[in-house]
Parts: sequence; structure tokens; C-alpha cells
Amino acid sequence: MSTAAEIVDWLVAQPPSERKRALDRHPDTLAIILAQARKELADASPLGLAQVVDEKHRTLPHLDYLDARLVTAVRRVESGHSAFLRVSMPPRSGKSVSTSEYLPLWLLQRHPEWRIGLISHSPSLAAGWGRQIRRMVEDDRLDLGLTVASDAGSVTDWETTERGGVSSRSVGQSITGRGFKVMIVDDVVKDYADAASETKRLALRDWWQTTARTRTEPPMLIIVIGTRWHEDDFTGWVDTAGDPFEVIEFPAIAEDEDVLGREPGDPLFSPFIEETRDEALARWADTEQAVGPYAWSALFQQRPQPVAGTIFERHWWRYWTRNPDLVSDTTVLFNPLEHPGLEWLDSWDLAVQAKESADWSVGQRWAVDQLRRRFLIGQARQRTEFTETLVTMRHWGTPDSVGGTGRFVHRRLVEQASNGFAIIDTLKRELPGVIGVVPKGSKEVRARAITPEVATGYVYLPHPSDPGNEWVLSLIGELAAFPTGKNDDQVDALSQALAALRTRGTTTISNPGSIAAPLAASSRRTIDSARTGVRRSPGG
Repeated sequence: MSTAAEIVDWLVAQPPSERKRALDRHPDTLAIILAQARKELADASPLGLAQVVDEKHRTLPHLDYLDARLVTAVRRVESGHSAFLRVSMPPRSGKSVSTSEYLPLWLLQRHPEWRIGLISHSPSLAAGWGRQIRRMVEDDRLDLGLTVASDAGSVTDWETTERGGVSSRSVGQSITGRGFKVMIVDDVVKDYADAASETKRLALRDWWQTTARTRTEPPMLIIVIGTRWHEDDFTGWVDTAGDPFEVIEFPAIAEDEDVLGREPGDPLFSPFIEETRDEALARWADTEQAVGPYAWSALFQQRPQPVAGTIFERHWWRYWTRNPDLVSDTTVLFNPLEHPGLEWLDSWDLAVQAKESADWSVGQRWAVDQLRRRFLIGQARQRTEFTETLVTMRHWGTPDSVGGTGRFVHRRLVEQASNGFAIIDTLKRELPGVIGVVPKGSKEVRARAITPEVATGYVYLPHPSDPGNEWVLSLIGELAAFPTGKNDDQVDALSQALAALRTRGTTTISNPGSIAAPLAASSRRTIDSARTGVRRSPGG
């Protein structure tokens, strides 16, 4: 017969998830033992404390692993040596609850004299963690043995009666004059746009090296935790900056040599819902399809792809043709003049000058069917002056332009940059649906935003083997080289169009069952491609 003390010793020695299962299996027998062992369980680890504070708190193998590494790091600091951890895991995997709420509470219970800094990209986010820790300290039911000093108790800065406490800050807020035994840096990169900005990456590094890192007091504990955004983001860079960080990474789907001992293909489970392996795999598959391959590899697998030439992969593209002999797994039979229920728009990215060193002006015509498949119908690409650009755009506004599809287009997007302002002002009096578009984010950010549609096979280009479609190979080459290639104007027009087509426009034009014949020669405007550089689409 095991004594209560032996059972308590056994419970304390178990990972939090096994301990929770044992308590759930024997609630009556262990009720008294749990009361006796409350302090021992709470002292064991941050997740042990979490299970005492919140009986509904769930834990999983990846959180057990992180819990053990946190305890080891704290014991190292207690023995007089600094410890550095860098942890990467997918969003909504329990990282902040473990490291930015229960870890500080557990540390203050052990060392009420320690000063802890909580730093994030957002003041409200960091303050929220500090507020939650203080609420638990002040909850008399928990009996944690801690007291907030009466003269130092704000939300963002509060002290214990032992002169320890928590300071919550965002990147950029002043922390001068403060010293920290523990610094927890949680999600200091706001989003991909910040991670992709070299200026913001360098500013974050400068803040770390000249401000944050200088405020720590050895022996110290520094924990950097977050999802990955970019191969050169702060989380990836910090462990190369001089401190000996232990790197812990949890991919959503296990790969070779998984730190948790998972087999390749096994999922990471959510701490917020009960789910089977198949349910977890289905949830992650839906996520991968929704966010696209770049974000999936970075945020969820912790493997950001190199930036150069990897936004659009050549094998993602699908094609459409009128030729049944070209139909394949990647090519569908499609005739825009005979397909009912299409939504149409033109997308224009305009350059300033016509000289050879200038950017190209690019116009694209797109159609979307009821299955939300996006079809690029035609493209004009030229280096022209303002007046020549007007000639081309007026031609595209005629009913018979681009193989007779002009009659269906009632939405014409023009980027409000360079010549765009003057073009919009001139053409809005002549053509219906001329809409100025203000770019949001960098070219790279806008391109990455539409990769889910491309990677999942919803975007169809004209088949390069069809007569007149030789220009498609140039488009694919520019897309494959972006963002490091020489040109990006076709990419800009495509990104603008696909972003607009994510939701249906206010005007939807349906095709009749058949349309009369090809464009009559008298209705066409001949554009001298040798003079203007126009790459004509079929019938365009």
C-alpha cells in the first residue's frame, strides 16, 4: 500500500499531462492527496502551477517538453549561470499561456525578489499578460504566498513586497533605468509586413542590442518565443547574435528527427480543443490551404523559405485552352465566350516613361467562374508614353477587345501611382468602372497575400502552346524570379487582380450562351508592337 507521501512524490515526478490523467481517473481517492500536495504540485513546474490554478487547464506532449526545458533553464540560473531559450511553434499552440503567464507567476512564487520583463510587439498584449499575472497573485483563493506592494501596483508595472515584480512593455517603449533578472520576449514581430521590411528588421536588432539586452542582470534568464515569419526575422537572428540560445522548435506536422519523438506526418495537437489524430491532421490541412505554402512553411513548420524567387513556384500554375488535345491534369478546356456566369475585370499597372530602362505598363483581363476559378484571359505589356497608354486602354475598353470579351468588363482597376492618377482622371469620363486602387503594403507583401489561390490550383493562365500565347512564358518567368528578378510589373497587375477577385464585385456580368464571331478587322485598333512594345494577347 503506497503512502500519501509516496503518491505525492509519484505525482510530482510525472509530466503534467500524465499527472492530469491520473487525477481524472481517481478523483475521490486523490482528493485529499491533491489538497495536501497543492504546494508540491505548484512548486514542481509552471504547468504544475497552471493545473493547480485552473483545474480545466489542458496540457499536451509539446507543452510538457517545453515545461521541462523551462524548469531546467531556471535551475541553471538558480545555480549561478545564465540561460537562453529560443522557442518557435505555430500560432495558437499554448506558447504565451505557458511562458508569459504561468512561468512568471511560478518564478515569483519561488523568487519574489526577481524582476521580470514581458516584451511584445503590442503594448496592450504585454500589459494583458502582466494584468493576468497580477490577478492571480491577488486571488486569495489561490493562496500563492505573494503580495503586491501597495505603492507599486499599476497594470504595466507592479512590484511584490520583496521588490520583485513584472514590467510589461512593447518594442520601442522605454525600459531604461530598469534591470531584469528574467526577460521574456514574446511575439515581438507583428506580422509578415514587418518581418519582410529590412528597415524594421534592422531597427528591431538595434533595439535588442542597444536597449533590451543591456537591461538584463546576470545570471539571467532570457526567453525569445514566437512563430517564424521570415528566414531573417528576429526569432531566427537572435540565436546568432552572440548569446548561446538553446533552440526548441515544434512544427505543426512532424518531420525527421522530431524533438517530441513524433513520427513524420504526426500532428501537433491543440491545447484548446479535444481532437483525434485525424481531426488534427484535417485541421492543419485546412490551415495550410487557407494560408498558402510560404506562410505554412514559416509560421506553422518553422522553416521560412528563402526570399529570393520562392513566392511563386512554377508547378503551381494551371492552364486553360480551347484545344481538347492539350487537356491534362493541369489544363482545362475553357472558352470564355461560352462559359456562363463569369465575373470580369481588367487590372492595370502603369509605368511613367517609354524608354528602354523604364518599367513596363501591363494590363490584364481576368474572369472568375462560379467555382471561384480565376482565368487570365489576355495581357498587354508595353513601354509607352502617357498618350500611347491611353490609346491601349481605350482599345481595351471597346466591346470587341481581347477576343470579343471587352463587352463584359465593367470593372477596370488602375493602381494610383505614377501615371495612374492622370489616367484615372482622363478615362473615368469615357469608360465605365474605372477604379483607382491604393496599394497596401510592399509589392512582396501583396504578392504573398494571393499565394493561397495560386498554390491550391485556382488560378489558370492561357496555355503557352496555344497560338499567340508565347507571352505567358515571360509572365511565368517573371513570377518565378520575383521578388529578385529585373521586372515585376506583370506580378503587380496579377496581384492586384487576384486580391480584388477574392470577393465578388458589385457588378457581375453573365455571358449569353454564345457570342457572335471574332472581332471584325474594322473594329480593331492596330498597335505597332515594334514601336510600342505591346505583347498582344489572342484577339487583344
